[in-house]
Amino acid sequence: MAQNEYEELLNRASGIFSKSTQSEARLKIPDPDIIREGKSTIVRNFQDIADMINRDPKHISKFLMKEFGIGVTISGRRLIINRKVTYEQISSKISQYIDSYVNCYECGSPDTEFLKVGRTNLLSCKACGAQHPIKLARESRFEETQLEEGKQYVVEITEKGSSGEGRAMFRGYSLFVPGAKKGETVKVLIKRIKRGMAIAEVVDKE
Repeated sequence: MAQNEYEELLNRASGIFSKSTQSEARLKIPDPDIIREGKSTIVRNFQDIADMINRDPKHISKFLMKEFGIGVTISGRRLIINRKVTYEQISSKISQYIDSYVNCYECGSPDTEFLKVGRTNLLSCKACGAQHPIKLARESRFEETQLEEGKQYVVEITEKGSSGEGRAMFRGYSLFVPGAKKGETVKVLIKRIKRGMAIAEVVDKE
């Protein structure tokens, strides 16, 4: 397939990929609104942050307590941290929490929920259907997160496009895979990448 044909496919794909995926990418978490009272640091909009990422404030507070190594208390919509911490430190820990317990490890969507299967806690994505043990979240931050043209990857086709093409979400990219069918797991070669989307060719079926 010629290079200009890949460009044409990408331009078509930009108009037909899910609008929900685009809106999820624009999720804006409120900046921590902090004040200090004596030796304590108070996050005044803690509940707003919890509401935005759809997580139990108690779960977030336990995470922060462990990370800071100090007691924390939920008071109404506020979080009280029993020592002085900086805005940068709080922002960093909240981002770490979101990486570990909110964003899908496959497609990056924040539309996830906790599931418990046996003794294993899973992060289940409503957008792409991926499920991963939460204990692997920290490791996932250090894995390769970008696609590269000319490299091969194994992906699961999760949707059928309006023109019959297969579609998949992988490492935050929307893949456009002509010739692939929904439900197939295929090895693909990335031919062209543009603005969060990629055209891929099937090289093998698992």
